[in-house]
Amino acid sequence: MKIQNLFTKVFWLTLVFITIMVVTIFRLSPSLARSTTTPLVPIPAAEVAIAHNSAGRSLYNRLGGYNAIAAVIDDSAGNIFADPLIGKYFIGLSTNSKQRLRELLIAQFCQAAGGPCVYTGRTMKLSHSGIGGGLTNGEFYAFVNDIGLALDKNGVKQPEKNQVLAFANSLRDQIVEKL
Repeated sequence: MKIQNLFTKVFWLTLVFITIMVVTIFRLSPSLARSTTTPLVPIPAAEVAIAHNSAGRSLYNRLGGYNAIAAVIDDSAGNIFADPLIGKYFIGLSTNSKQRLRELLIAQFCQAAGGPCVYTGRTMKLSHSGIGGGLTNGEFYAFVNDIGLALDKNGVKQPEKNQVLAFANSLRDQIVEKL
C-alpha cells in the first residue's frame, strides 16, 4: 500500500515537473511554438499578365472556372504519374501528398489565370531544386506535354491552351537545373 502511494505521488510530481518544463521552454523560446509554414509566394505580375484577353475576360473564366481547372489538373496528374520519363518522381507519394500537390497546382494555375485562388506554395526553384540531381529540359517538356494532353482531353480551345502552356513554359528557368 505504501509503495502504491509512493508511485502515485511520484507520478503526479513528474507530471507537474514536465508541465512546468514545457511552459518554461515555450516562454523562453516562443519560436518553438510558432508555426513554421512557408510564407505566401505571390506569382509575379509578368506571369499573371497572361490571365486576360483583349476583351477583358479572364483566362480563368474562359477555361470554365475552378472546376474546369481542377479537371485539367486531375487529368494532367494522371498523365504525369504514368509518364515513363517523369512518373518516377512521384512513386511513393502518399494519398495525402498527392492531394496536397493537386491543391497547390490548382491554386497556382487558377491564380495565374486570373481566378480568385491564392498560391501558397514554395517558389518553383525551391520546390524542384535537387530532384533526381536536377530536372532536365526533356523532363520539363514531358510535364508540359502531359498538361497539353489534359487540356485537349478537356476540350480547351487553342487560344486558351496556348496561354496555359505559355504560363507553364514561363516556369522552365525556375525548374530546369540541367540541360
